[in-house]
Parts: sequence; structure tokens; C-alpha cells
Amino acid sequence: MKRNNIILMVALIIVLLGMFLAFLSAYYPSDNGAGLTVKNVTLNVSSEGPMELSEIIQDIKSEDYYKGYDNETVKWMESLGNKYVFISDDAFVVMDKGDSDKIPSIYACDVIFYEIFRCDILENHTLGNVDYPRDVLYVRNVEYLREEAVYFDV
Repeated sequence: MKRNNIILMVALIIVLLGMFLAFLSAYYPSDNGAGLTVKNVTLNVSSEGPMELSEIIQDIKSEDYYKGYDNETVKWMESLGNKYVFISDDAFVVMDKGDSDKIPSIYACDVIFYEIFRCDILENHTLGNVDYPRDVLYVRNVEYLREEAVYFDV
């Protein structure tokens, strides 16, 4: 009888552990082992976009103000392939074409337009110790929210 109790306890522990792991994977989903996805984040980017990721990578490699950039981050950016980028004050926001098409682009004088949207952040890297540090956010599931305008006094 003692042996049956031990087997029952071990089985119960395994079931509880499995339920706990299932809860964690549902609450903190990962994307192909790339890390934890941060869901439902609101971001604010410049309306003057998107730019092709390859253009941003070329700027990072050639412009003086990115001197000292993190090589691993740039290699990771290159591995993403044909993506598009919107720029915020402190980040490059990288996404697929389908998501970038959800965000309007406006080019105007004497005003800056900011596009606010919600998304899931799949990965977050940094350019490192450069003059103008930026995070590089890889996002998906873009949901456009609104636009804000900042007018210049002329």
C-alpha cells in the first residue's frame, strides 16, 4: 500500500508540474525560441516611413554617429531579411510589409505627425554604446490607433 501512495504522489506532482508549465507557456508565449513576446504594447513612431531595413542597416554601418554599434545587433537585423522600419525617438521599429501598411505615412512641412499603434514585441536588441542609442524592436500584429500632430510656430 505504501508503494501505491508513492506512485500516486509522483503522478500528482507530474500532473501539477505539467499544468504549471502549460500556464507559463500560455501566459508568456515565445516565438521560435527567440525569447518572450511582449504583447499589446503601445508605440509612437514618426509618420515619415516606412523605410526599408536594408537602408537603416547601411546607415548604421556608414554614419559616424553610429560608430561603435553592436555588431551582433546588426547581424541579427540583417538576418531578418526584407522588413520595413518606422523610427521613434529612441527605437527602430521593424515589421513585415503587411503590418507596415497598416500605419499611414504623411510628409508635411511645419508639422510632425506621430503614429500611435499597438503591437506585440517579438525581440528587442540595442545598438549599444553609440552617440544616439536606439533599441531595435521587431514587432508584429500591428493595430493602428491614432495620429497626433505637433505644429511648429513659424
